[in-house]
Amino acid sequence: MKQIWLTLLFTFSLVAYSQHAQASTEEPQQFKPSVALLVDYIDTRGDMFGVTIAAKHFDPDYADWGYYIGYAWGSEYDIDVPEPGEGYAKEYMWRFGLSYSLTQDLSVYAGATAFIYEENTTDNIVPLIVGAEPVWERERQKDWGAEVGLRYTIMNGFVIGAGYDTNSEAAVISIGVTM
Repeated sequence: MKQIWLTLLFTFSLVAYSQHAQASTEEPQQFKPSVALLVDYIDTRGDMFGVTIAAKHFDPDYADWGYYIGYAWGSEYDIDVPEPGEGYAKEYMWRFGLSYSLTQDLSVYAGATAFIYEENTTDNIVPLIVGAEPVWERERQKDWGAEVGLRYTIMNGFVIGAGYDTNSEAAVISIGVTM
């Protein structure tokens, strides 16, 4: 919960700074609208990979603002359970938020994340009947967190990004193209 409040505080601070900066200049700062398609790596136990779409606003009155949405998934990995049982886990993450352009090529972003941890286990004990199979149990846990980071456009539309997610306590590395 603390991370969500910090993210909201950071976002409102950017809004206040943006309105103050535009009010004190004669010409509003205009950035070219664009859409970026990014491939993400999140360094968790399941090594998550994902896709993010990030847009700079097309409305000239809000040209320095943008938004993004992303989804990441991790590979299955084994977890420890008492013998003769077995189990594995998977991780998923939804990411969404706002971005603010400091220059045409550099922007900061902040948003919320929904981190989903799924655990599948069985005790491998089956009833003594023909065709019986062990029963698998699934347990899902969804936690909300916050993230903050930077994106930089280099070399004619090539975008790199780096951020930090508070829930998974992991770095978010992004590489992509902007159009």
